[in-house]
Amino acid sequence: MPSRISDDQLGQAVLQSVQDGRFPEEEAVITAKLQTAAFAGLSELLEVAQDEVKVGVRERSRESAPDIDGWLVQAKQLRKDIESTRLSSKEIVQQAGEEDEIRRNLDDAGNKAKLLKNEVLFTDAIRTALEQLRDSSSVLDAAQKAGASDSLEEAVELLVKAQKSPSLLQGSNNARYTGILRERISDLRSAIVESILECWNELICVDTVNESVTIKHEIHRKSFNLVAFALLMFVGSTTITMDTVSSALTSLGLLRGRVDALCQSFNDIVLTPRLRVRSNDTVPKITVAGPSIHVSGRITDVSVESVLDDLFDSIRFLDSSLPEPIARLVSEVMMPGLISTLISVWLASSVPATLEDVPDFQSILAQVQSFGDSIESRHWPGKQDLIEWVHSAPKVWLNKRRESSLDTVRRTFANGLGELRTVERVETQRITRKEDIFMGSGGDDGWNQDWSDDEDEEPAEQASRSSNTMGRNNEEEDVSAWEIDDESSGQQDRIEGTHSTPDDDNDAWGWGDDYETGEPSKSTQVSPVREKIWQSTGKPPVNPRFEREITLKETYTITDLPQKILELISQILSDAKILSLPDSASSPVAPAAAGLFVLPASILSIYRASASHYYSRDLNGNMYLYNDSIWLAEQLNTLATDYDLATGTSPKASRQLDIARDISALELCGKRAYGKEMESQRTILRDLLDGAQGFANCTTYPFAQECDLAIDSTIDRLREVNRRWEGVLSHSALLQSTGSLLSTVINKVIVDVEDMGDISEPESKRLTSFCNRVAALEDLFIPRTSEAGTTTAAEEASERPLPLTAIYTSKWLKFQYLTNILESSLVDIKYLWTEGELSLEFSAAEVVDLIEALFADSEHRRKAIGEVRRRSVNW
Repeated sequence: MPSRISDDQLGQAVLQSVQDGRFPEEEAVITAKLQTAAFAGLSELLEVAQDEVKVGVRERSRESAPDIDGWLVQAKQLRKDIESTRLSSKEIVQQAGEEDEIRRNLDDAGNKAKLLKNEVLFTDAIRTALEQLRDSSSVLDAAQKAGASDSLEEAVELLVKAQKSPSLLQGSNNARYTGILRERISDLRSAIVESILECWNELICVDTVNESVTIKHEIHRKSFNLVAFALLMFVGSTTITMDTVSSALTSLGLLRGRVDALCQSFNDIVLTPRLRVRSNDTVPKITVAGPSIHVSGRITDVSVESVLDDLFDSIRFLDSSLPEPIARLVSEVMMPGLISTLISVWLASSVPATLEDVPDFQSILAQVQSFGDSIESRHWPGKQDLIEWVHSAPKVWLNKRRESSLDTVRRTFANGLGELRTVERVETQRITRKEDIFMGSGGDDGWNQDWSDDEDEEPAEQASRSSNTMGRNNEEEDVSAWEIDDESSGQQDRIEGTHSTPDDDNDAWGWGDDYETGEPSKSTQVSPVREKIWQSTGKPPVNPRFEREITLKETYTITDLPQKILELISQILSDAKILSLPDSASSPVAPAAAGLFVLPASILSIYRASASHYYSRDLNGNMYLYNDSIWLAEQLNTLATDYDLATGTSPKASRQLDIARDISALELCGKRAYGKEMESQRTILRDLLDGAQGFANCTTYPFAQECDLAIDSTIDRLREVNRRWEGVLSHSALLQSTGSLLSTVINKVIVDVEDMGDISEPESKRLTSFCNRVAALEDLFIPRTSEAGTTTAAEEASERPLPLTAIYTSKWLKFQYLTNILESSLVDIKYLWTEGELSLEFSAAEVVDLIEALFADSEHRRKAIGEVRRRSVNW
C-alpha cells in the first residue's frame, strides 16, 4: 500500500515540473494518487508562482527602459537615410537613360561611316578585279595565239601564267567571272595538251600491228595565224623537236604519264615477247633499223647470251633516241621490272642442277657481269642487282640443287615403292669350332636387338635357360637360320693372303691383316660375337690360330626407294668432295660445298616425313619401311665412313659431313614403323582372343563355339601374318616378330586360364586342346637349312631341326608347363614342382591357384598345396 503524501508535497512536485521540467525523484511522490481535494491547493500554489513571475518581469522592464529609448532613436534615423537613398537612385536611373540615347546616336553615326568606307573598298576591288581580268584575258589570248602557231613552249608558259593569275588566286570560287575564266583556261589547256600529245605521238610512233616502235628527233607541222585558224587556212610550217615536247609535258606535269605509257607499250611490243619462250622453243628476233625497233621472225637461240644482247640493243636504242631527261625517266620506270624478270625467269632457269654444267654457268655469270657494265656505261640502273645475283651464285646454285634433290625425292615417292629387291646382310666372324655362336644371344647376334618392343624384353632370359635344356643339338639349327657358310682352311689362307686396301671387305668389317703373325687384331678382340662368348662362358677367346672363320648371311626384301635415295645422297657427297678439292677453288659454286653437306639431312628429313604416307599404301608397308630404313642407315654409315677416309678431302669438309643424328633418326623411324605394325597386330590378336571371353563356360553352348572360333581365328591370323612377312623380313627378324606376336597370344591365354577360379575336368580337357592347337604354331620357328641335297626319310627324320620357339617366344616354356598342368594329376604337378623345372616358370602362388581351380577340396589337395608352399619357402 503506497504511503500517504501531503497535498503540499504534491503541489511542490507539480510546480517543479512546470518551472524546471524536473521529474520527481522520490518513489512515494511518483506512485502517489492525486485526489480531487488536492486540486484547490495546487491551483493556489500555481497562482502564487504566476504572480511572482509577473513581478519579476516588471522589475526587469524598468531596469532596461533607457536602452529601449536609444533603440527607438536609431530606428528613426535609419528610416530617414533609406528615404534619401531612394531619391538618389531615381536620379541615377534618369541620367542612365539619357546616356543610352547618346550612345545610340553615336552607333548610328559609326555605322553610316563604315558603310561609306565599305562602298569605297568595294569600288576599288571591282576596279582591281577588272584590271586582273583584263590582264588574264590578254595572257589567254596570247597563249591561244601561240598555240595556233605551234609555239608550244610559249603557249604552255602563258597557260601556266594564266593559271597563276591573281584573278584566280584571289577571286572567290563562287564568283561568276572566276568560273568563266577557269572554263576558258580549261578549254585552252585541253587544246594545248591535245596539240602536244599529237606531237608526242608523231615523234614516238607505236605500231602494235607491225610490232614496231619508231622514235623521231623532230617533226614538221602546218601552222596558222588567228585569222587563218578561224578560216582553217595553212600559212606555214613549224619544226617541233622532242626536247620541246618534253619541256612542255614537264611544265604541264604530264611527262611521267606519257613515259609510263611508253614503257608499257615498249614492254608489250618488244621486251615481253622476247623474254617469253614459245612452246616450240623459239623467240622473236629484235631488229634495230635507224629510228625504229621492231620484232620479226623467229630464232631458236634461247641462250642467256642471246637475250642479253637483244636487251642491250633495246636499251641502247632507247638511250640514243630519247632526250636525256626522258631516257633517265624511262630507265627508272622500265629497268626494275626488266631486271627482275631477267633474273627470275632467264637467269634462274640457267642455273644448273648438276656439277657437270657449272662451266657453262660460269660463262653465263661472266656475260651477266658484262651486261651490267654495259648498262652502267649508259647510266642506266640495274647493274647492282645483277652483280648481287652474280655474287650470290653459290647460294643460287645450292638452292637449285636443294630444290632439285627434294623434288627428286617427291617424284620417287609419287612413283610408288617400285620393284622389290632381295638384299643380303653378311657378317664375317672368327670363332672356335666348339663355341656356340648364339650363346646368350637368342640367335639374333644383335640383329634387331634395339627394337622398342615391350614384350620382347624376356627372350634373352628364355634363350639362356632353353640353351641348357635343349643341349648342344641345337647348335647347327641355330647356325642354319643365319645361312652360315663354314669357310675351309683354304678360304682362310686366301683371306690371310689378301692385302688391305681402302675398299677391302675385311677392312669394311673391321678385320685386320695381321693373321700371319698369329696376333689377334684389335677389331677381332672387340668383336660382338666373341665378346658375348667371353661373357657367357667366362673364358677369354682362344688364340686365333685355332679359330675358324664363318660368314653369317641373311636376306631380306627392300623396295626401290632407299636405293634411289642412296644414289641421290652419294651424288651429292661426290659433288661436295669435288668442290672441296683445291682444284675447284676457282669454281663459282665452290663456296656451296659446305651447303651440300646439309642436303643429305634435308633429303632424309623429307624421306622420314613422307614415308609413313606412301608406305601405308602397301599391306606390308610398315615392314618394308623398317627394312628400307635399316638398310639405308647401314649404307649411309658405310658411305660416311668411306667419305671421311677418302683421300683428297679437306679436313674442314670432313667435319662438315655429320649425318650421324639423321642416321639415328632414320633407324628410329624404321623401328617406330616396326613397333606400330607390331602393336597393330597385337591389338588384332587380343581382340580375336577376347571373343573367347576368358574361356569361361568353354564347354557350354554357345560359348564353346565362341572359344573355338576365337582360337582358330587367332591361329589363322598369326599364320597369315607370318606368311605375309616371310617374303619381307629376314629369317631372324621373322622369327623374332612372329615370336613376339605369339608371346602376346600365350600371355593372354595364361592370364585368362589363371583368372579362372574353378576349372572342371571337361573344361580342363577343353583348355588343353586349345593350348595344343596354339602350340602347333611352333612349326613357324623351324630354322632354315642351308644345304640342299637328296636324303632318305630316316636321315631326314634324324636330322630334322628342332624349333626355336623357346628362344624367340617369351614364356613359351611356361605355356608348355601350363598345358601339362591342365592334363596332369596332383602327383604329376607335385613332381614337376619338386623334381622338375616348374618352379623356374611359375611362382608358388600361381601353382596353388591352379591346383585350387583344377581339383576339389580334399586332403590330397591340401597336402599338395602345403608341399608347394613349403618348398617355395625353403628356396
